[in-house]
Amino acid sequence: MLERIVSTVFGRMRRQVLFNIYLLLGSVSIVVATTVFTIRVSRSVERQAFLTTKLLAGVISRVFQAESLDDIQPIIDIINENEVPFILTDNGGRPILWNEPVIGIPVPEYQVLLRESMSNPRNPVVRDVLTLAASYDQDQEPFAVFGPDGQRVGTLHYGRSALSQRLRIMPYLELMVMALFFLVILWALQNKKDAEQQALFAGMAKETAHQLGTPLTSLMGWAALMEDKVGKRDEVVVEMNRDIDRLSRISARFSQIGSTPQLERGDLNEVVDAAIEYFRRRLPHLGGRVNLRREGGVTNPVLLNPDLLGWVLENLIKNGIDALSEGKGTITVKLADDPGGGARIMVSDTGRGIPSHVGGRIFEPGFTTKKRGWGMGLALVKRIVAQYHSGRIQIAETGPYGTTFLVTLPPAPADGNTDGGTATT
Repeated sequence: MLERIVSTVFGRMRRQVLFNIYLLLGSVSIVVATTVFTIRVSRSVERQAFLTTKLLAGVISRVFQAESLDDIQPIIDIINENEVPFILTDNGGRPILWNEPVIGIPVPEYQVLLRESMSNPRNPVVRDVLTLAASYDQDQEPFAVFGPDGQRVGTLHYGRSALSQRLRIMPYLELMVMALFFLVILWALQNKKDAEQQALFAGMAKETAHQLGTPLTSLMGWAALMEDKVGKRDEVVVEMNRDIDRLSRISARFSQIGSTPQLERGDLNEVVDAAIEYFRRRLPHLGGRVNLRREGGVTNPVLLNPDLLGWVLENLIKNGIDALSEGKGTITVKLADDPGGGARIMVSDTGRGIPSHVGGRIFEPGFTTKKRGWGMGLALVKRIVAQYHSGRIQIAETGPYGTTFLVTLPPAPADGNTDGGTATT
């Protein structure tokens, strides 16, 4: 049953990963296609503005032979509709005409313009218009304007149309919107992934606790019968009761996965000692080739759940033993106060180390480098440390001479509040 649950959930997670990849590729394709299309449209609009202004330069010469501005007003109205800013200057550089609705600067009487000295114009309107003309010339080459006799009579300066300017910033706006869209998608996918992992943990925990319940009850009955026959102090009865208690604690641990565990001010040193003692009793079964050491100590107060944190230590020690070459080496558990408050637990082994290409995935549910196993040990460790104890676990160092896991627990609140378990499934 448990294997079927794990297989089903992992299958769904793999399908979800493929869906996420397709979604990401599709979104990127849409962004690229939209951006390319917008850039092409922008260039087309700029080309249109160029041709429109060139047309204006060809016909603007009529202003010098027209009796009044009304004769060329229809042409100017067309330019204004396209929102192309232009400024017409004579051969002396004096501005004599511009499209006021687009530029936003009122055109004074022609006599006022004639009285201005171009070497030192005093009229603020003239100064502003000349500044605009100079800025237009930096982006686009101005057009020469010729009169009916073929003589040059002025220069036409023009800028980008309002539509062209809006389209130029459109790709950047699209990228900003798409970036925000991607962030929302990633946030939603991450939440969905977390929810699936939580469902996996909760399902495994409930099923494991259920599977352990029946044999535990039966073992307790058999142990009671043996006590009646050989006595409570018999070595076999003592060891059996000890293992039954151990299974009961394991069942209790699984029952806490999927709920908010209660954290309390506990002695981290005792929790570590209990986990080490558990393995030391089993070292003879490993041929006496594993040396298990305990170093340092903790004085800073921390909030912890003894059962769950003991599970963390047992998983890390067991992983260290499995990593030893030929089953021989040293496992060191070191305790130290964290400089910022709280505590540090370092579990080191002298094993083969963790390959660099898998170091970032060892805490993922279902990932394992072992031939047998579900790959849930370190995933549960990270969940217990990070979500239940608000701590952090990481690979402090790894290499051909061993690996060190670092667990950092935050300090206990000064007010003595023990409501530290905030993570739920």
